[in-house]
Amino acid sequence: MKRAANRAEEQETYDVVVIGGGVNGTAALRELTRAGYRTLLAEVDDFASGASGRSSRMLHCGLRYFETEHPVWDIIRHPLRFARAADMARQAMLARTELAGDETVATRAIELSFPVWDDGPYPRWQLDLGIRLLGLLGPSDPPLDRRVRNAEEARHHPIGKHLRDQDTLRGMVSVREYLFGAPERLCVDNAVDAEAHGADICLQTRAEIRERDAVSLWRVALEDVETGDFREVRARTVLNMAGTWADDVGTFGKRLVRGTKGAHIILRLPAGYANRGIATLHRRGYPFYGLPLGDDRYYFGPTETLFDGDAHDIRVEAEDLEFLIGETNHLLPGLNLTRADIEQCWAGVRPLTHDPDRPMGARERTVHDLADKGFDNVLAMTAGPVMSHRSAGREMLARVRSKIGSPQRAAVRTPQGPGDNQADAEVRAVTKEHAHDLHGVLVQRTGAVWEGLLGPERVGRTAEKLAPLFGWDAGRTQREVTAFLARQEREFGPPDGADTTLRTAGSDR
Repeated sequence: MKRAANRAEEQETYDVVVIGGGVNGTAALRELTRAGYRTLLAEVDDFASGASGRSSRMLHCGLRYFETEHPVWDIIRHPLRFARAADMARQAMLARTELAGDETVATRAIELSFPVWDDGPYPRWQLDLGIRLLGLLGPSDPPLDRRVRNAEEARHHPIGKHLRDQDTLRGMVSVREYLFGAPERLCVDNAVDAEAHGADICLQTRAEIRERDAVSLWRVALEDVETGDFREVRARTVLNMAGTWADDVGTFGKRLVRGTKGAHIILRLPAGYANRGIATLHRRGYPFYGLPLGDDRYYFGPTETLFDGDAHDIRVEAEDLEFLIGETNHLLPGLNLTRADIEQCWAGVRPLTHDPDRPMGARERTVHDLADKGFDNVLAMTAGPVMSHRSAGREMLARVRSKIGSPQRAAVRTPQGPGDNQADAEVRAVTKEHAHDLHGVLVQRTGAVWEGLLGPERVGRTAEKLAPLFGWDAGRTQREVTAFLARQEREFGPPDGADTTLRTAGSDR
């Protein structure tokens, strides 16, 4: 297989180098390349290997931005914070309209319900006000489909009948929400489109911003993480879109990212839960969701804890699992769930904006112009959610144009060649989408792992088929299968000590 960086060696000077292959980095790359800028993407691992592939998979309407235990008091005390929340909600509604109606993006509609109790966490008037605000802030299509159920109706709802405190349950307010079928594919598809318009893609490549050269071009060091080889490219502009790792690609004189960990669990629930979700605040005061993953599989989360470690090693720990199953049972005691019901889990680190006044980080998308730190024409983005990636790409295009002017050429798309429409998704992942290992095939590009943990036979079949494309002999093929299974267990399996009887029952699917 040709290395992803093969074309970059032909052209060492770029208008823009984008660091980070997540959803915002690839969206910016796509916009810039289509506009005619000469671009290179450097990603230390693989597309969607960070927060973009570990999100809650929601294309939400923005109602969560108004979730707070004391809405009136918080608006009075923090009017600017409320204004930012309103702007984020507006952006969410715009993204919902743009993506839910795009046939190239896999989304599906669900009914998301917010239960109302006498003791909170929020009253019905707050939900009604939030939904009305969304109607004023954003487009009306697709509709929110607001529905209010009284207490009796809520108790007979397929989810409502399992809720806690039935005697103080006062009803449910429901809206139409959307879920991404495969957020990882957003990154892959953005990058492949950008490459077809001339972008150079360098995966497994660590980037470091150095200093300017004699003609004021930024020197960017690129290290091949597999071979250790170094080389340099030059760039008129650099976009630091590295997400959780944004502070690692240069010394900027200020901290950019405040990481918080979000963990989720996956289990099976009754048939009535299909295409229905539940949302509330958990007992620590942060949003908590139960959402349908597909068939009878359902996921709950997220956690919200500070994270200061290496996000490459992120995983669900025993305390995360204990918290999530505890909150799920607190919300839906009628299901009588145990740890043995947990089939899979996953965790990610949100690259929120560092703010000394907000210990858990700021959620609004922020573009940092690092010129005041001596990095003229270097921009960074933090806290951009998956759902607003297209507007993030457009914003970075506008910022680059304001910095270096319009491109000197028009973008030209490379005509499709033989095999571009390869029907076998696993083969296409290697030949056209830069997958460099089984994880890249079975997680980022085909999403097979989201249908359930994959057993040795299933992974072995894929490895045998793809071995000639990767150039693996029999020994290497078996080692790659073993490595994938170990990584899958670490990233998607319940932590050591959990009862895995149900989880492994179908391990050779």
